[in-house]
Amino acid sequence: MEPETALELVRIGVTLLLLDVPQFSLIGIDTQIFKGIKMIPPGPHYVSYSSSNRDGSAFSPTVGFFIDTRPSKVIVCKWDQQNERLVKLSEEEDERYCQIVKGLEFDRQLGPYTLSQYGD
Repeated sequence: MEPETALELVRIGVTLLLLDVPQFSLIGIDTQIFKGIKMIPPGPHYVSYSSSNRDGSAFSPTVGFFIDTRPSKVIVCKWDQQNERLVKLSEEEDERYCQIVKGLEFDRQLGPYTLSQYGD
């Protein structure tokens, strides 16, 4: 992918930033497994996750939720260790992380959405 194309997809695509997710956890969107993702096409998507034990040898049941997004949206969730689930941040904290994401400070820590599978 050309750098200009990738930058445009980062700019208009949705970003899902997941903070403090335990090591070995499985996270997915539209059946894609990842740890953080960018360039998600706008529209409806299903986000799923399953936490694991400390060594990654056993997983909890998969849990998920739907998101319906618009271009350039940033969705930030944080891992609630006590309840073993993703939770939303306070409005102030959410806005702070959204600005950081839009400034591309997390860019290297986010994997790109597999666009070739979009719409399959």
